[in-house]
Amino acid sequence: MSDWYSEIMVVGCGNPLQTDDGFGPAVVSELKKLALPGNVKVLDAGLAGPHYLFTLMAQSDAPVKKLVIVDILDFGGEPGQIAKITPDLLPPGSYTDDHSWGLKEPLRVLADRVEIVILGCQPECIELSRISNEDEEYEFWVTDTVKKAIPKAVRIVLDEIGVDYGHTISSQETHHGRAAGEADGT
Repeated sequence: MSDWYSEIMVVGCGNPLQTDDGFGPAVVSELKKLALPGNVKVLDAGLAGPHYLFTLMAQSDAPVKKLVIVDILDFGGEPGQIAKITPDLLPPGSYTDDHSWGLKEPLRVLADRVEIVILGCQPECIELSRISNEDEEYEFWVTDTVKKAIPKAVRIVLDEIGVDYGHTISSQETHHGRAAGEADGT
């Protein structure tokens, strides 16, 4: 079972069928497209998986040093906003899976020996998706607001695990305030 784990674990939690609850799996999907160091394991833990995964990790002698959890989290922010917290900041009863199993306890046990960071995205909607599962344009059915947060979450995860993929300029302006491609004028 120790082969399930690595020194650095990135775990996406959630149900892609419930719109924004698919945020964690969507971020994991993007991370799996990247070449990451050998000591990093990226895992889509799904729904009940986190309960079992975190409990088993807490009971094992696995060499995990850092655990980054990516999930939705209702912290009262604006939809798509990302908060970075530790397990001790989880409100009581707020972090449970669909079976009402509390995940805070196994995370508290793990926190005694593993650095844990939780990246929570404020959801807009967690209703069952109304998008046809035969629509090939959609991999994940998160709302547009939360979909826009996925690249930011990927960058935060990469920062957390110490991987630098450089910077991409997505703005239409240069660092000098001119439109991209516009002459300097000097």
